[in-house]
Amino acid sequence: MGEALEWYPFQIDENKLPAIADFSALNHTLNPADQLFAKDGHFFRVGPDHLPRTRDDQRVRLFGINLSDAANFPREEDAPVIARRLRALGFNAVRLHHLDSVLSDSDEQPLGILTTGAFPSFNQTALHRLRVFMDALKEEGLYVNLNLHVGYTFRYAVDQLTPLPPGASMPFASHPLHLFEPRMIALQVEYTQQLLRRLQLNNDPVLALVEINNESSLTGAWQRKQLDQLPGEYERILQQHWQHWLVRQHGSLAQACSLWRSCDLPKQGALLVKSTENAVLAHGEGWLGRMKYFLYRVLNRLGWQVPDILEPGLELHQAGAGRRVLDFVRFLIEMDKQYVDTLRNTVHAEVGGLVPVTGTQAYFGGLLNIDAQREMDYVDEHFYVDHYDFPHQSWDSHDWRIRDQSVLREGWNGLLSRAFYRDVRKPFVISEFNQAYPNRQSAEIIPVMTAVAGTQDWDGLFFFQYGDGKTWNALPDSFGLTGMTGQLVHVGMSAAMFRYFQIPVLRERKILSVPMEKRQMLGALGEGVSSPGYLDYLEKHEQVSSQQVLTRQISVDFSLPFQGNAGTGLATGKNQGPEGRENQQGDNAVIKNEKFLRYNAELHHLQVITPYSAVFAGTTASRMIVTQDMPFLPVFGGRHYGVMTLMSRDASPLVTSRRVLLSLSGATTGSQPGEMPQRPKELIPYAGDRMWWTLEPDLPHTRQISGARDATGPVWTERIAASFFYPSSAKHLIVYPLDGDGNRLAAVPDRDVAVVKGGFSVSLHQSSPWFELIFSGLR
Repeated sequence: MGEALEWYPFQIDENKLPAIADFSALNHTLNPADQLFAKDGHFFRVGPDHLPRTRDDQRVRLFGINLSDAANFPREEDAPVIARRLRALGFNAVRLHHLDSVLSDSDEQPLGILTTGAFPSFNQTALHRLRVFMDALKEEGLYVNLNLHVGYTFRYAVDQLTPLPPGASMPFASHPLHLFEPRMIALQVEYTQQLLRRLQLNNDPVLALVEINNESSLTGAWQRKQLDQLPGEYERILQQHWQHWLVRQHGSLAQACSLWRSCDLPKQGALLVKSTENAVLAHGEGWLGRMKYFLYRVLNRLGWQVPDILEPGLELHQAGAGRRVLDFVRFLIEMDKQYVDTLRNTVHAEVGGLVPVTGTQAYFGGLLNIDAQREMDYVDEHFYVDHYDFPHQSWDSHDWRIRDQSVLREGWNGLLSRAFYRDVRKPFVISEFNQAYPNRQSAEIIPVMTAVAGTQDWDGLFFFQYGDGKTWNALPDSFGLTGMTGQLVHVGMSAAMFRYFQIPVLRERKILSVPMEKRQMLGALGEGVSSPGYLDYLEKHEQVSSQQVLTRQISVDFSLPFQGNAGTGLATGKNQGPEGRENQQGDNAVIKNEKFLRYNAELHHLQVITPYSAVFAGTTASRMIVTQDMPFLPVFGGRHYGVMTLMSRDASPLVTSRRVLLSLSGATTGSQPGEMPQRPKELIPYAGDRMWWTLEPDLPHTRQISGARDATGPVWTERIAASFFYPSSAKHLIVYPLDGDGNRLAAVPDRDVAVVKGGFSVSLHQSSPWFELIFSGLR
């Protein structure tokens, strides 16, 4: 793999976090004053008067964690333990995900909230455990984000639905059939009503957010060609909806045909528009348009420069085949809107109108979701780096691969581009993000997401996910956080940085305008699936690129009429911190010229320095000179990669603090099962292809392609050696490595903590990912 990693065994007992790494004090028991609502593009508590939109409203950011399947239903005696553990890690929200994905009749260990009976039949044990768990979360100051339709796959016979053709099977989660089949929608309304009533969530402040539908929309399904071959009667149902829409829109099918200058009538009616027909929008009709589109795609695929004559246009088609495609896109938008509006109204009828509700994630439909979800209360999105790839069978535990990529390298532009889906009028949430095991750079994802979200003033981050609720084993397990030592040691500090606005929000704001006709054209073209992409459009027409996310707070005002660049502007203003206080931390001397966030595009590293905390993630040069001009900028040994976070733990700025927590980590891995002496499990090329990586097979199954993604203990952590300058006026500094229980180990030798002008030169190379720094005396 190029570099040999040096490992040491290390595992954190999350039930025994030391005081310096325990962030429980960030939370308080939720009460009616903590009821959340959306206002002015952010989330707020109603405050002591219990009334929204009054002077005592208090700004809130959500730093959350996902729970899935069985993890939503811990035993009653375990519920307060898990809630306290999440509180100590700094979380103030839990996303209840995949409640509906597994049908479970078990009273002993329910895996889902539904039984095998006709939908919706509820597992009473699961309901009881979930309500007990919500009470425990509320006691520890954690909100819940309740997810409705995630993984339930409707059964046409049991649920009395429109039948499928012989031999056809219902797609996973019934995507996208559940969005337009009337019986499925009616059942989802009933499920929502019953779930909210049985959990007694009316006016309960623990309920912060509701997501209607995970990763699915009709517009997104059309972009992904999922509507091109609908099964049997389902195609006819959608076609009927389409024809009814055309009559309402144009007066009759004949008038629609006349406008399109073509028609499928009278024998077949107005057929559904295939996703491939969007080519006419970019290059026109006829053989010339098809030829231009073919050449355009070939040149793009080869990475060659595209002549201007082949560049697709974005002019709105008022007639002809292009108008037919746009009409179909508008129809899908309206169908999506009817679906999410129906479910949102159902939620508000059951729990009150304050609870913020969203439809689905922005990427699943892209700009077309803006109009479909215009009545939704916030914008939600997902972001993954190096997600698993399954070459042969989905979710095969012994045949999978990753690229071993970095969010600071391959994933950087993708992360920054999320900013361009933020609606200036609504809160913005990333409800899933991860860089999963065994990615060797996985330690970076939480602090890097915190840094970008903090500077952009986003409103919620939810890591995916906590762990396997069947066993609660603290071991690496695909997306699980528990057992991932390299990630865990940065969680509490990241939570404090984000929730308490320690990272200053960028003062300059760039508010973009993407008018309806342009977003419909871009969405119809696939936003990069067929091209031109959304970011290409912004760069050409708004003179903005993803790199500006590092210097300006980005949002889009989708309500503005199109005025060319007149809709783009810069705005400045004071940033509101928690509880309505102005965030004045940017005036501290540690931050100069607003360069509190620095990204090195050559070395692919990110540095953030605030008065009370600091972050460094990524690759360093092998011989960087550590000086006073570069405080907290480390030089890493080994493969010259690592993640370092620091935070004052006595409410004083870093330069005057007497007690500081420092975390230093890299990769995390499990052990190779069945081998003695125990050793770290290795990442190996996938089937001899060094473009892809997987874990070595488990013993004795050496003929399998990959090892399991659920690790065997003990857990191993990469040893990171780091040298850096710490600015301080103290005379003495003692650095204590901490063990897995948070106890102090032998202090770092004096030779590695040297007094220099303006502070200390520190070198760390101990077998621990976290350290306690104790300062004393004044110079």
